[in-house]
Amino acid sequence: MLLEKLTLPILGADDETDPPWGYLATLYSIVPHLIAAIAILSASVLPYLEGQTAKVAIVALVVTMQVGLRAWGDYAYRRRSDDEPLKLWLSRFVPLSLVSGLAWGSALAILYTGGSPDTQVVVLAVGCGIVQSCAARAYLAPRSTLMVIVIVTAIVNAAAISEGNWIMVPICAAYVGFLASYMVRLIAMDEKRIDAERKTRVLVKALAESNAMLVQANEQLHRHARTDALTGLENRRGFDDELHRHLERAREIDRPLALLLIDVDHFKRFNDAYGHQAGDACLRIVAELLAGLVAPSKGIAARYGGEEFAIILHDGEAARAEAFAEELRACVASLPLPARDGSAGRLTVSIGVANAKPADDERALISRADRRLSAKAAGRDRVCASDRAEPVFGSL
Repeated sequence: MLLEKLTLPILGADDETDPPWGYLATLYSIVPHLIAAIAILSASVLPYLEGQTAKVAIVALVVTMQVGLRAWGDYAYRRRSDDEPLKLWLSRFVPLSLVSGLAWGSALAILYTGGSPDTQVVVLAVGCGIVQSCAARAYLAPRSTLMVIVIVTAIVNAAAISEGNWIMVPICAAYVGFLASYMVRLIAMDEKRIDAERKTRVLVKALAESNAMLVQANEQLHRHARTDALTGLENRRGFDDELHRHLERAREIDRPLALLLIDVDHFKRFNDAYGHQAGDACLRIVAELLAGLVAPSKGIAARYGGEEFAIILHDGEAARAEAFAEELRACVASLPLPARDGSAGRLTVSIGVANAKPADDERALISRADRRLSAKAAGRDRVCASDRAEPVFGSL
């Protein structure tokens, strides 16, 4: 289990849909290597004071080359193009980390070999710091971290053995074992964090989808609540809401608004003669005609109730509401309605037209249009746009 944990690749590396670019940015960062370089150069002070200038020069050269290489890696990673795959930079990081392990281990071994006891203690302390810094980032790249730790400790152990210091071997083995258990705990903790984040993303996505479905369902319910099932037009509730909204808007921007109330003439007689199914078909035909004539940019058509319809016109169409009503009346009169005997029946409508006044509310405007619609008492198939009983358009 320990080996399995420590030989894992970078967590999430196989998940191309959610690549750990943030992990790689941390791994490629030059900052830890600058700190390690400063620590090793600080450990070189004692050998330098002891006159081991050649050794210090070699160490300085190794450290400089290592920092330069990692600086290039950091720069190249930051300058990468957006279309480069994650696996490319994963493959580039592994040799960089191994070179780092060789460089740090070699520099420490050079300082340790032939150094005074004080120097050796400082070198071991710096080595422990570097190795522990690597272990602290084990959850980012367990496999390469383990290899770097093994390389550094192996090189330093080789230097200690060459000095006859065999006690370093069990000490380093115990230290590496401690670091390994520490790394496993870090990896396990990060796996739990990643799993929690993934579950959170799944839940957030599911919640967003549920909210979208709920909004869609509410919109559909709202449309159904405002839609007449037979004709597909706005029902009475939708008409009332739209009339209120358009009246408010007309007052705000001082634009024309007109209301047309439309009644299908002798509809009861039509139902009695042809049946209720034919009557429903008749209402659907009239509704399709209204929907075709009243574009959303012109106004709104609605089923007011029974065989009555209503149209709200605004702007330019409202200014010519009476002419629009006459065109509508003529269109309905020309509709062919198939009868039971194969002949074509004829359908007519009466229309009351009322233009909104500044002081009008919904009740006043509807009352005026309804009063003018009652002109059909003097005859059907006509348009009335005034309170006079005689028709304005249409035939007797």
